[in-house]
Amino acid sequence: MGYRNYIGVMPKKEYNKIKSLTVQGVYDYYNLKSEFEDEMPYKGVYSFGKELYGFGKYVDFNPPEGSVNPFFKKKETQKRWDEENEFNIVTKEFLAYIIDTYKERVKKYYNEMMLPFFGKRDSILDNEKPTNFLNSVKSEYVFDGDKETKHKFDFSKITDEEQTALFEIIEHVRNMRTEWTILTPFDLDRGNEITTSWKYEYGIFELVRIYKSFDWKKNVMIYYGY
Repeated sequence: MGYRNYIGVMPKKEYNKIKSLTVQGVYDYYNLKSEFEDEMPYKGVYSFGKELYGFGKYVDFNPPEGSVNPFFKKKETQKRWDEENEFNIVTKEFLAYIIDTYKERVKKYYNEMMLPFFGKRDSILDNEKPTNFLNSVKSEYVFDGDKETKHKFDFSKITDEEQTALFEIIEHVRNMRTEWTILTPFDLDRGNEITTSWKYEYGIFELVRIYKSFDWKKNVMIYYGY
């Protein structure tokens, strides 16, 4: 499956009992023992809490300072679970940063597809200026049982940049079509989750749901990777 990153939830009462323990203290708290004398017991980072959301592979986050902190207070204990993993406690600001990061990625992606056709606006209030290719459109209303509108373009006016963007748009629609025809971007049966989709467009709404419903007074949020 490969290395993936997640956020999870752990009751604060339980966390307060283990956060300052030694490695052996953690094993004793969870009554963990190894089958072999020369091996240490195993407890994966994923087993300390309940998974809330999976970010998938290749995350590239740069969260605000102070929003990510070691799970354990003792360096040696933290080192034990950091050997091949990430294991941290994160704040509300961390989750807000992730949501904003998703928003910016979606915005950048759509802008890159649209810019060749409209150009860059200096202000959101500026009117978009269609290119010669878009301005060449001729619309025709056809009545044949159902009203239908046909659009025709002069493809002699399309630039190389616009052709590349057009291909990206088709690929994007194709991928989103798969999300709806083969997969399902929402979940009716799995707890309180709205979606398990890794598409930024859908995942952001699951993160907003978590942001609004998470009880920060009673729980801690874990950020882990394995």
